[in-house]
Amino acid sequence: MVNLTIDGRPIGVPPGTTVLEAAQWLGIKIPTMCHVPGIEPASSCFLCAVQIEGRRTLSPACGMPVAEGMAVVTGSADVRAARKMALELLLSDHAGECVAPCAAQCPAGLDIPGFVHGIATGDNRRSMEVIAERLALPGSLGRICPRLCERQCRRSDLDQGLAIGALHRYVADLAHFTPPRAPSTGKRVAIVGAGPAGLAAAYYLAKNGHDCTLFDAHALPGGMLRYGIPANRLPKDALDAEIDAIRRLGARFRMGERWGEDFTLAGLRQRHDAVFVAIGAQRAQGLRCEGEEHALAGIEFLERVAGGNSSPLGNDVAVVGGGNTAMDCARSAVRLGARNVRVIYRRSRQEMPCLMEEVEAAEAEGVRIELLVAPVRLERNGGSLLLTCRRMTLGEPDVSGRRQPVELDGSDFTMECSTVVAAIGQSVDRSLAEREGLEVTAWGIAADERTFATNLPGVFAGGDGVLGADLAVRAVAAGRMAAAAIHQFLSGQAVTGEAAMTAIAMRPIDDAERAEMFRAIERAARVHAPEIPMERRVASFDEVENRLLDADAVREARRCLTCGCRKADCCLVRTLATEYGVDVYRFAGARRRFSQDLSHPEVIYEPGKCICCDACVRIAAAADEEPGLAMIGRGFDVAVGVPFGQPLSIGLRKVARECAEACPTGALALRTARSCDACSLGG
Repeated sequence: MVNLTIDGRPIGVPPGTTVLEAAQWLGIKIPTMCHVPGIEPASSCFLCAVQIEGRRTLSPACGMPVAEGMAVVTGSADVRAARKMALELLLSDHAGECVAPCAAQCPAGLDIPGFVHGIATGDNRRSMEVIAERLALPGSLGRICPRLCERQCRRSDLDQGLAIGALHRYVADLAHFTPPRAPSTGKRVAIVGAGPAGLAAAYYLAKNGHDCTLFDAHALPGGMLRYGIPANRLPKDALDAEIDAIRRLGARFRMGERWGEDFTLAGLRQRHDAVFVAIGAQRAQGLRCEGEEHALAGIEFLERVAGGNSSPLGNDVAVVGGGNTAMDCARSAVRLGARNVRVIYRRSRQEMPCLMEEVEAAEAEGVRIELLVAPVRLERNGGSLLLTCRRMTLGEPDVSGRRQPVELDGSDFTMECSTVVAAIGQSVDRSLAEREGLEVTAWGIAADERTFATNLPGVFAGGDGVLGADLAVRAVAAGRMAAAAIHQFLSGQAVTGEAAMTAIAMRPIDDAERAEMFRAIERAARVHAPEIPMERRVASFDEVENRLLDADAVREARRCLTCGCRKADCCLVRTLATEYGVDVYRFAGARRRFSQDLSHPEVIYEPGKCICCDACVRIAAAADEEPGLAMIGRGFDVAVGVPFGQPLSIGLRKVARECAEACPTGALALRTARSCDACSLGG
């Protein structure tokens, strides 16, 4: 036996054993990407570099035989620096993307190609499992999310982007799903606020076995989803179905209980192991002009509508604002019988922060959009209101990036209104938080952006109550991420927040690469969800857009280009890049061009992702594949390919699957792969 030490631990191994194998026997992990067990080592990736006492340079552990008395160090600063640089060099001309552009844009980080693949293959349950990993309340968000993902869909460069929101609303409505609950931990969490952030936090905390109780001042849970969005966009039975799933996980609701009156933060901290504050942004902003007290607050109006007790509005309704709340108010006014509804916005159409589909829907229902107009005075005139406005023009961009409105002198005009609704935004009421010792910012409660921890031990905060009024999807994402940090806190782990993997994206992409991406893709029109007739729309709060038909959902899902890497979750280079904290663009220069070999029926080959580890070459050679694979070219132009320029279908006939499973970067991937389930590296 040969005796040596690795990281100070002695071991005796047979002669001919490599340092990598000896370390594995000790349970010491040395990273490698080119090593294939049972096949001659190549030592090409240099990720397995170790320091051997007495040697001036680092040595590859996979190809270094042990020697008597050898002393090996596997994780010194020099070793880690060398591995980090090796990774950065390997990624310097990487022509591939870890995450699809749509998923990269999603605030919740939803694996969009993954869940869409489930619908396309008829596996709706698997689709819901993928969604549930990252996104609570998918049916609600499928209806009201601004769909930032769809704007980045690569298919838009070919014909029309994928209907992602409609697809996850479809599968959420169809495949009701409650994840399994872990065994009870005995830990208790109080959640202040049963809106989107609080509900999402309860979903993931209860899933992990923690006892959750939500406290909310309203009679029913849902927050702004229930009281700030009318039923024509989000039916309450759809919201209730998703809240029921949270109840089935064991969450309890204490409704009609107000912070500062029925309970205190100090009291919750005494009775619970952790507290999550998700109070939202419930304070409406006024018109900021003389007479603003005569206007009805937008969120107050929508709450009345949700409760079915809205007062008569009259025929002439003016809604001031350009966001989704303003559109909801205007469309609700139409449904309540107002014949003349106007939306007044001080910037141009391009600067409106709401979904443009909402503007178009409002206009189709008869709402007039008055642009470049701002209120300057509101006064009561008998039984009506006189709203004086001033015309605006656009100047230089402000801090939000939108062009700043500039008043036009002498342009004032007055309109007579029966009701004026102020829908120009909400803010966070920070007074209670301050009184109970929480630090605050100009926007809301101060919390760490990764862990959501506040200055009070065991108290976390997230959602609109931290950021100010924002998108519901961001609040849901914040609830999930806060739940991950709270789970760490309750489990006695270091509170670091939700893990985030390093990702690389191709940039820029030119016309030639786009043409290559779309080479095998046929044009196909986007599927549109059916809508109820217009006469029914304007006369009721029935949901306007219905669920996709089954055949349409499958057809739409099959339009997905499955962008992003098929092995993103188990790609070794990505996993190691995350572990070593690499800068993926440190040595970025002229990268390789995107290309695909689609000739093989079982695997897809993307040369731009290949790191020339030659694992596939050695696997094919060991299996006597003819003609197999080879390293072709010289210097920087070397690449893996089939000899004599033949397609992959000719080069790999016997071991295509083995080569794809061994590939550390997804350069070779199974056509059916969408996660580690289809990859040997996943274990």
